[in-house]
Amino acid sequence: MAAMTLHRWALLGLIVANAIWGSTFVVAQDVTNPAHPGSLAPMRYIMVRFGLAVGLMLLVWGGRLRRLPSRTLLHGLWLGVFLGLGYVLQAQGLAWSGSPSKAAFITGSSVLLVPLFGVWFGKQRPTAANLLGLMVAFIGFTLLCFPDDASRGWRWSDAVSFGCTVPFAVHIVLMERYAGQSDVDSLNLVQLGVSVLVAVAGWLAVAGWVQLALPLPDVLTPELRPLSLTANQVWELLYLVMFGTILCYRLQTWAQRHVSATQTALTLTLEPVFAALIAFLAGVERLGPRELVGGLLTIAGVVISEVLAGTKKT
Repeated sequence: MAAMTLHRWALLGLIVANAIWGSTFVVAQDVTNPAHPGSLAPMRYIMVRFGLAVGLMLLVWGGRLRRLPSRTLLHGLWLGVFLGLGYVLQAQGLAWSGSPSKAAFITGSSVLLVPLFGVWFGKQRPTAANLLGLMVAFIGFTLLCFPDDASRGWRWSDAVSFGCTVPFAVHIVLMERYAGQSDVDSLNLVQLGVSVLVAVAGWLAVAGWVQLALPLPDVLTPELRPLSLTANQVWELLYLVMFGTILCYRLQTWAQRHVSATQTALTLTLEPVFAALIAFLAGVERLGPRELVGGLLTIAGVVISEVLAGTKKT
């Protein structure tokens, strides 16, 4: 009975985490909106968001770094590189597209790539259910990125958003391998710290490009403009740090001790649903019928991949 209650609380924790993560697409879109002159450009956004989170986490768990095993440092390094790449690409795609719902649905398809990348790390080959789910989700992805309204069709922002699914999928595979080998809080500190360094490296590359007097693409010029956040954006940033980063990662880490990988993957499908719902309620965006069907097919692909594959394993 106690185990069942704990399992239900863990599922609830994952649902809460995904609801918060869904809301972060709407909030982050405002913080990084290039239409606002003083907004945080994507790479600086990751630097500030994760940098503040790491600083607060150091105040609580910093003492553990004194006894940090080399294994944890190495694992956190790899996790942080892929997590940082994923977030930078996600933030770039979101800022350029201005569509929180579309970005969330595309990002959610990263779960489908996990079985494919798992093969490279010694896990079993993708099942027929995995491949079927991938095909269904690809149809949904196509509908999302090629809606009826040509003005909202395929753009580079969609390609960038889809690009984040690759490092996110690799991160999920590596986390499954490394999570049980290190202290959770120490591993989180290292990976988030490395993610900050990834964003810093990207920003320095942009700055160095300008110093060489080379032409900078228009989409990257916001990275170097003066920063002037509004009071509302500061509150939004604090929400992203406290809830979207620190709380959600703690919830996910604790919950995955009591919930299977299949159930965890299924709860991740709720993230884009919450993102679309919150965007609609906030008056930020309303998906058209074609895009809505595309989003639902993307989720259906994940469900097919995880449920059918999980059923056959049992």
